[in-house]
Amino acid sequence: MKRSRILMAAMCGALAIACASTSIAMVHSTSVLAAGMFVDHKARAQTQTQASAQPWWAGFEDIAMNRLMAASQGATESGVAAAYIALKVKTLELLYLENTHAAVVRQSALIQGSTLPHDDFAKQLAARQASAETTIGKLKAQRANYITYLAAQCHMSEASMNEMLADALHDKALPRFAAEVPRELPMSVLANRNDINLAAALYGADPAAMPAGVIDATDEAQDIEVPGEPPYAHAVVQAREQVAGALHRLRMQSDIANTAYARVMNARAGFEASKQHRDRGDISEVQLMEDFQGLLLDLHVLAAANGELALAWVVLMGSIGNGASIDAVAGARSAQAEQLPFLHKVSRKLRNP
Repeated sequence: MKRSRILMAAMCGALAIACASTSIAMVHSTSVLAAGMFVDHKARAQTQTQASAQPWWAGFEDIAMNRLMAASQGATESGVAAAYIALKVKTLELLYLENTHAAVVRQSALIQGSTLPHDDFAKQLAARQASAETTIGKLKAQRANYITYLAAQCHMSEASMNEMLADALHDKALPRFAAEVPRELPMSVLANRNDINLAAALYGADPAAMPAGVIDATDEAQDIEVPGEPPYAHAVVQAREQVAGALHRLRMQSDIANTAYARVMNARAGFEASKQHRDRGDISEVQLMEDFQGLLLDLHVLAAANGELALAWVVLMGSIGNGASIDAVAGARSAQAEQLPFLHKVSRKLRNP
């Protein structure tokens, strides 16, 4: 019994740290930089002095990301940001899965030699343990791939990269963009894009003279009147559709993260109740470990959802012309990107394959 309580204390301690730092990825305080990204041209001028020296990724307010960008010297900014976010997510997923593996091992030890009402439970635990071990190996390999990628982009050894990111990976909080998810953006944000400025130079247009109106997540098909030559107008319409698509993705990922967070809060409350039932002898420790694994699974899903939300911010910032092309971030069409799948959707069947 004493050993059991020590094991539970250790696992719950790790869980408490992870759960506290894997909170919802939306924040309600907006930085000066982030605020300046989403206002019209005239209002943006009021914050330009403060924000001009800040690159787009400063909106994440993440020290490690800033160091990575400085070390990479501006090369593939969107790729570096996405790989760092994915590395943080994989680190959290690994933590949760290792805790899951420990819980399954504990269950197997508790039922050893017992007569069970269902003969296949021991087999299920064995399959669950084997699946967890396989996935742990895959997660470690994926983390190593991200380290290799970041080390190459930053022109340093993998050992140096591991040292640079040691504190960041020990901190279980994921990068969060310091702005609320916007409902809409002014058309004037398109004037930040390199393709719009190039088209304006080619066809004698003024990119600052964008049509009045806003871009929201549902209006990409609406007709707009753009002054200037047809090729320039086409470039503006196409850019508007890309921003609308990125905004739609961001809002969708925000909703997914909110839902995942609510599930975690409910699962955590349920697990706390299960601990009280176990202490009173109402349920066994085997059942408590089962409930613990359910909470870990919900935390796993939340980590992936928050990672997708952070990546959606990278896509949006690229789409409004802050140093990265939306295609470079969202398309992931390069050979290197194909070798480094960023994030994945977590199946709720992971715990019971």
